[in-house]
Amino acid sequence: MTEWIIQIVQQFGYLGIFLMLILARVLPPVPAETVIPLAGMGAATGEFNLLLVALAAGAGSAVGELVWYLPAHWMGRERFEAFLRRHGHWLTVKPEQVHRATEWFARRGGLAVLLCQPLPGLRTLISVPAGACGLPMGVFLLYAAAGAALWSLVLASTGYLVRVGFPWVADWMVPATLVLFIVLLGTYVLRLVRHRRDSRREERRAARSELPGGG
Repeated sequence: MTEWIIQIVQQFGYLGIFLMLILARVLPPVPAETVIPLAGMGAATGEFNLLLVALAAGAGSAVGELVWYLPAHWMGRERFEAFLRRHGHWLTVKPEQVHRATEWFARRGGLAVLLCQPLPGLRTLISVPAGACGLPMGVFLLYAAAGAALWSLVLASTGYLVRVGFPWVADWMVPATLVLFIVLLGTYVLRLVRHRRDSRREERRAARSELPGGG
């Protein structure tokens, strides 16, 4: 998968970066975001421009987060939490987590969207209360794109400096990306197993409490 991601970026340039960041936000275990340091390395050889890499990545990230923002925006908070009660185990997200995040978001608004962009998982989760609280789509996209672009500029600059100062590190980028993908996928599976186990435990506890004398 890593080689396929790199080929897309090499073939389509900034459009490839844009598309890969959409994919990374829609499917969080996919390590598409690792193309940003690689593009930064390309900037050291004149293949890319650091600023354009950051802008393409920021735009793709914001568009990808709409996948999480729009359902919450259309459903509203109550209906979306009801949806998570039925299907949230696939996202390893519980309704009470969305409830807490929504209250936290209501106090901080769009600034929370911007500040959460460097944080894997949280930048996806924050899209839900943004939609549920009725944050206008244009405002959401602006904050999400700005935060993701700034973070992408840091990643791309890191790749640039690695290529200029430590070129031997570039040989390890692809294997490291593959390891990262395996770790992310394993983490997701582990979270899914724990989430389902905890949910079943809570269901059994609730069932016992409903029995006569169950307390």
